[in-house]
Amino acid sequence: MAETPAAHDNPSRLGRFIQNYSGFLSSFVIGVAGLVATSIWQFRQAQNAERQQASEQAIARTKADNDWRIARAEILGKNLSVLSLQGPQTVDQRFGVLLSLTRGNILDPELAASYALELGRDNPTYMRVVLAGTANKNYTQLEQAFALTCMQRFGVEKRAEVCKDDKLADRSEAIGQLIADELDASIASGEIKKGPMGLLRDERAVQAHPTKMAWLFENYLQNLYERRQWNEIERFEGFSAGARLVAALVLATARTGELVTSAEEDMLKKFHAERRHWLASYMFGRTCDSECRAKLMQAMLSSYGEAQGDYNDVFKRLLTAPRGEAGTALAQLHARLLWCQVDADDLAEFRDSVLVPTVTAACADPKFDAGLLEDLAAMVALVPEPPAPAAADSTSASDAVAWKQMLAALEKRGERFHKAFINRLARARHERASPPPMIKKQNFCTAERVDSTAGSEIDQ
Repeated sequence: MAETPAAHDNPSRLGRFIQNYSGFLSSFVIGVAGLVATSIWQFRQAQNAERQQASEQAIARTKADNDWRIARAEILGKNLSVLSLQGPQTVDQRFGVLLSLTRGNILDPELAASYALELGRDNPTYMRVVLAGTANKNYTQLEQAFALTCMQRFGVEKRAEVCKDDKLADRSEAIGQLIADELDASIASGEIKKGPMGLLRDERAVQAHPTKMAWLFENYLQNLYERRQWNEIERFEGFSAGARLVAALVLATARTGELVTSAEEDMLKKFHAERRHWLASYMFGRTCDSECRAKLMQAMLSSYGEAQGDYNDVFKRLLTAPRGEAGTALAQLHARLLWCQVDADDLAEFRDSVLVPTVTAACADPKFDAGLLEDLAAMVALVPEPPAPAAADSTSASDAVAWKQMLAALEKRGERFHKAFINRLARARHERASPPPMIKKQNFCTAERVDSTAGSEIDQ
C-alpha cells in the first residue's frame, strides 16, 4: 500500500516560488531595505540642511540687527551733540536733525518727544511737526509738559514769580492743537481709545488736574462747539466720566458771541444749562470728595466771568454747604480772595452776585450755622467795597445799597459776626502789605498786571 506524502514534501505555490526564486527574493529584500535606508538618510540630510539654512538666516538677521544698532548708535553719537544745543540760533539745526531721526525711527518715541518738547521752548511750530510724525507717543508725557498760564489758573495775568510758566504759553497752545489733531485722526480711524482720549479714562486722574485737562482739550471741544457738531460732543462726553467732566468745564462757558436766531439761542441756552446742572450735581456727588470740590471750585472761579452767571448757584451752594463737604474748597477760596488771585471785574461780579446775597440770606435765617456764618463774614471782608455810584449808574447804586444792607444784617445778627468782618478786614490789609515770605511769590495784590495788548506793565 503506497504511503501518503507529508505536507512538507508538497509545498504550496508560495513555498515553491520561494524555493525556486530564493536568490531573487534575497536581492529584492536587500534592495528595498537599501532604498528605505537611503530615503531615510536623504530625508534626514534635507532636515539638517533646512535647520542649517534657518540657523544661517537667524545669524544673518541677528548680524543685520546688530549692524543696524551699531549704525544707529553711530548716527545718534554724531547728532546728540546737536540736539543738546540750546538757544534760538540753533533751532533750525536741531529741527532738521530731530525730524530726520524721528522719521527714521532711530530715536525711542519718549526720547524723541523729550527733545521735541525742549525744541518747543524756542519754536512751538517745529515741535508740533516733530510730535505729529512721532509714532506711539506717550500722551501722558505731553500732558505733563502742558503748563498752565496765570490767566488759565487764576483768570488774571500778573508779574509774579508764580506766573513763570507763562513763557511756555505758546508751547502749551501748540500741544493743545496737536491733541485736537490727534483726536480727529483717532476718531476717523475708529481707534479713539488709542489716542489722547486715554488721558481721560481714569476719573481720578482728571479730578486731580481738572483745570489742566480742560485747557488741554479746549481747542478740540471749542472747535466742535463752534461748528455745532453736537453728535461729536456727545461721543466725547460718553467716553468716560472724566471726559464728561472736562467737557462740562469747557462747554459750560463756551460763548462764541455770534448773532444767532431765536430758535438757536434757545437751543444754546438749553445746551449750557444741561452741562451747568450736570457739573453742579457732579461736584456734590458721591464720586467727588472734598479735594475734588476744591479743585473744581478753582477752575470755575478762574473762568467765572466767562460763565456769565452760570456758576452763581453752584458757588452759593458751596458757600452754605457743611464744612465736611466744602471745607477745603472754602479754605482755597479764602486764599484766592486774600491774595487777589481773581480778576478785578470777576471779583466785583462775584461779590455782588454771590457773596453779598449769600451772607445777607444767611443772616436772615435764624437756623443757619453760626460758625459758618462767621466764616462767611470773614470771607466777605476780603473783597473790596462797591465804589460810590455815579448819578446815572443805577446798577452801581443797587450794589452799594446791597452792601450796606449786608453789613446791617451782620450787625443785627450779633456783634460776633460784625466783629468777625471788622477784624478780618484789618488783618487782611496788614497781611497784604506785609505777606509771609512763603506767600510773596503768590501775592497778586502788589504785583504788576500784564497788559497783553501792549506788552507793558501797569499797576492794578
